[in-house]
Amino acid sequence: MDSMKLIFPNNEEIDFVFGKPVVILGANGSGKTRFSVRIEELNDPAFYGSQTEFSRIHRVSAQKSLTIEDNIPIYDYESSQNNLFYGGTNQHGSKNSSRFQNKPATYLLHDFRQVLALLFAEAQIELQEEHEYAKKCYSENKTISPPNDTVVDKAVKIWNTLLSHRTIDLFGNGIHVNFNGQQYHGQEMSDGERVMLYMISQALVVKPNSIFIIDEPELHIHKAILNELWSMLENERPDCVFMYLTHDLDFALSRNNAQYLWIKSYDGKHWDYEFLNVDSYPDLPSKLLLEMLGTRQKIVFVEGTKNSYDYRLYQEIYRDKGYHVIPCGGCQEVIQIVKAKKTYEQLQSIEIYGIIDRDFRDEKEIEELKKDGIYVLTVAEVENLFIVPEILEIMENQLGCDYGTAVKAKQFIIDLFNSVKEKQISEALSREISYQMSLFGIGASSFSNEEINTMINKKYSVENISQWRSEKEAVFNSAQSLIEILRVFNFKDLSKKIGAKYKLADNDFPKRVINVLTKNNEVRKKILTVLSQYVPELP
Repeated sequence: MDSMKLIFPNNEEIDFVFGKPVVILGANGSGKTRFSVRIEELNDPAFYGSQTEFSRIHRVSAQKSLTIEDNIPIYDYESSQNNLFYGGTNQHGSKNSSRFQNKPATYLLHDFRQVLALLFAEAQIELQEEHEYAKKCYSENKTISPPNDTVVDKAVKIWNTLLSHRTIDLFGNGIHVNFNGQQYHGQEMSDGERVMLYMISQALVVKPNSIFIIDEPELHIHKAILNELWSMLENERPDCVFMYLTHDLDFALSRNNAQYLWIKSYDGKHWDYEFLNVDSYPDLPSKLLLEMLGTRQKIVFVEGTKNSYDYRLYQEIYRDKGYHVIPCGGCQEVIQIVKAKKTYEQLQSIEIYGIIDRDFRDEKEIEELKKDGIYVLTVAEVENLFIVPEILEIMENQLGCDYGTAVKAKQFIIDLFNSVKEKQISEALSREISYQMSLFGIGASSFSNEEINTMINKKYSVENISQWRSEKEAVFNSAQSLIEILRVFNFKDLSKKIGAKYKLADNDFPKRVINVLTKNNEVRKKILTVLSQYVPELP
């Protein structure tokens, strides 16, 4: 058997290939867990009880107890299977009532004991089979092959490969961990260690040719070993389909050759969903695409990275307004992604906007960008938001600085601007020439080299360049107040340099502003009110 057909909630039959994982994505509240319950309900004859078939779907919910008991009771293999897969009844009973207590979406699973009992029971059968084989070889005077690994051996190898500094010992149906020459009982394991043993055991004992559904596979497991753990388990069980319900985008993308299922919405009875081929969205990076699908909020793409202070500032500004902020590099990436999204009909239900730095853009270019849903800051760069006059004054008080510190900081910015103004004008002119070049095109017409040269010379004539320079000089020379200066001043390290005026180390000033913003108090509200004057009001 290479595949298995499942009935899905919209009554379509879908074929799943063993060894090929499925990743189910969707925003909080989109009904992912209940969707997985519905799959189990539609396809597992044992869910409500069957007299003819046994379960080929094993679902591990996110709600589970990780308590390890003093002693793991020993049962025969069949009883151990029934205890884990059916909640103590036989295979013809009802999983819904016995295993999930009629609350399949919310019931807290207490099956750590059961999964370990089955692990040990299955190992016992494997050892007995090896023993019988050895006896037969001995009686027939044949060479005995090296023994195969039992499921317990496999569990130990997987654990010790991932946590070589904390080796596990499952000898004699006991659970102990060795660390720095000391041994401690399984009851003393951390949550991460316990859930790792739990998931390893679940994956190894699930029946052949099964659908193994895991809700939140990332829960309690350290990011450093998460991907490798599930890759090892998938490799151990190529006869199964691993179906993950996850919020972890890095983990979702780490599943090689996975099918992605996007749960768009759930109204309490019906789901809107579709299988997603990430290759069908070549203009959208896969991680950003999955993050877009994983939120119910409006999305705003910004410049920067998730480690940058400007991203954290945007988060604080737009969090309470119902926007999910996603950083994606530079301004060109923001522009490209927002424009690209409009070309995909499947994504039209998602509201997406972009915010970029003003840089040296003029009003005409800013208005053109706005038509595509891309908005521009009132200040030249997002870093300038940290040093608008009102913030400088608030931080003087918050940092307990001497009276007049904010005044000195403002004058420092003005003096620095005046000292580099000519360089700023040259950079602005360079940016204007680049922008004009982006507008220059010869279309589909066929022009000779001489004609193209004439067009270029006309476009970039001395007169035109002189006009552009004059316009830039007028903009920069007219900037007198601090607010006017911050509107045109492109100087990435400005917010870092200002820290010295507040007796802070480089880069500490933006950090301190963020720290104040993360506290839900009147000062936070005051800062957000100030910043609202300098950032776009999105639809």
